[in-house]
Amino acid sequence: MVKHRSSNLTSVSQWGALRRSYPDGRGRVRRNQLEWQMRVQPTPLSDVYEIRLSYSLETGPKIMVKSPELIQPGDKPIPHRFSDGSLCLFLPGCGEWERTMSLADTVIPWTSEWLFFYELWIATGEWCGGGHGTPAANESSIYKGDNTWH
Repeated sequence: MVKHRSSNLTSVSQWGALRRSYPDGRGRVRRNQLEWQMRVQPTPLSDVYEIRLSYSLETGPKIMVKSPELIQPGDKPIPHRFSDGSLCLFLPGCGEWERTMSLADTVIPWTSEWLFFYELWIATGEWCGGGHGTPAANESSIYKGDNTWH
């Protein structure tokens, strides 16, 4: 169970928790903006993914997969990604992730889980990871970045 604090965690405290939990990662905080890069391997048989986490109190967390490039078979869009290519790990503004939560305990494990379901999707053509609404609706929706879907 993820323990929640009653006040927002600063970018510096988030960086410290990431360093303690993932010592092979690297990152920095500058002007209250946290950047963190690390490798994630969802299972022993999975690819190793280089991810980048960007975070500030104003924008919240954003995860990009840097390598390997995510495969989009045919003309079928990769499910549960925002229009900028970042991973849709939670629906912003709905309380699934809050600034009182540790990135190390939530967003990084959710990223590994997303990558696991991505690999299953590549193998089977079916997204098994759940999400918001129906998969067909999510695949055709575009997130504008202002907490609205179109």
